[in-house]
Amino acid sequence: MPVYSYSASDCAERVTSGTLVADTPLEARQRLRDQGLRILDFASLRSTGSLRALWPGSKRRRHEEVAEVARYLSLLLRAGVPLAECFDVLTQRRSGRLATVLKDVRDQLTGGASLSDALALHSLWFDKLFVSAVRVGELSGNLDEALSELAEYLRGQETLRSRMTSALTYPLILLCLGVGVVVFLMSHVIPQLLTVLTAAGRPLPTSTMLLKSLSDLLVNHWVVILFGAGLIAVGLAAARRSPAAQRLWHRTQLRMPLIGPLVQKSLVAQFAQRMALLLRTGIPFVEAVRCVEALTANRILADELALIARAVESGSDIAPAMGGSLIFPPVVVHIVAVGQDSGELTQMLAELRTRYETEVRLAIEKFTAALEPLLIVVLASVVGFVVFACLMPILETTKGITNY
Repeated sequence: MPVYSYSASDCAERVTSGTLVADTPLEARQRLRDQGLRILDFASLRSTGSLRALWPGSKRRRHEEVAEVARYLSLLLRAGVPLAECFDVLTQRRSGRLATVLKDVRDQLTGGASLSDALALHSLWFDKLFVSAVRVGELSGNLDEALSELAEYLRGQETLRSRMTSALTYPLILLCLGVGVVVFLMSHVIPQLLTVLTAAGRPLPTSTMLLKSLSDLLVNHWVVILFGAGLIAVGLAAARRSPAAQRLWHRTQLRMPLIGPLVQKSLVAQFAQRMALLLRTGIPFVEAVRCVEALTANRILADELALIARAVESGSDIAPAMGGSLIFPPVVVHIVAVGQDSGELTQMLAELRTRYETEVRLAIEKFTAALEPLLIVVLASVVGFVVFACLMPILETTKGITNY
């Protein structure tokens, strides 16, 4: 539903501003007039329910801001501050897109909407898991605890994401520098050197001829190369939108050496963390599984969660439904079974999350420890080939002069 921002004055000439949701601009203006307000400024903020006009930008920054909102909102509620007033406090000294979102949520609350319904209008900021946990917190009367759990969940997600980003930063910098050096050599240094060598009239070695062909291709057809790379990138981006292509890629990831175990452990850690959060807030198991399925980007895990939800819904136990999984190893299935039998599934999932977060950290360290020397060897081999191909005709020329 569209959202509109407004600035208006009342009968006492006091200026007020905010946002409201309405089907049409005419309906929004009429609602303001019914409140006895004279409209000073009126504008549309979004035209769809996904709030595209208020695109939150950086995903990492968005998660940090949402976690901060959840944490402070939980503290304010525990202190006895009314919910609508909490959002007044949160919007103070805050600017940007999130401030507009929080003002809209506040206006929804004052208009009689529930917090979960108001947050659901801003799905780019508050995902299905966040909204579901808030809704259960509202129904159970433990909204402050639900928000505290959400803040802790978002903090854990961001910690894991930051750890993986930090681990891959150095290899990516090394790769970019290596590719840049090779491209510079092939496009600027090699052509000049080969011009001198070919001017001597001597036949060039095979390696040098291969290097010359690659250099000529890069220098003379770089536009075609860039265009082809762009087409490949567009094709891959389009293929990624296909569910079949996504399943193929995600299945391939799981079978890759080094990468496969890291992806698998990351998925198990995320599953355990999200399920523990949802079950702790009181959401039924099947509904929690479906919620995690909707949030999962990995198609293989999403398919398996759909099968688990259907099996449990039809009366099967959790452990048999998880059997034969590509994602969940037997030890995870056993732990879940023990948690179900003992009635401590939430605690078991929390412990599983802690264990697998540690394993993810170790897998990241192992991956980077293997990736860095591998990149160094590959780049050194490429540069070594370039140097070897350039030196071969020089050495042959020197050898001929010496023999003469």
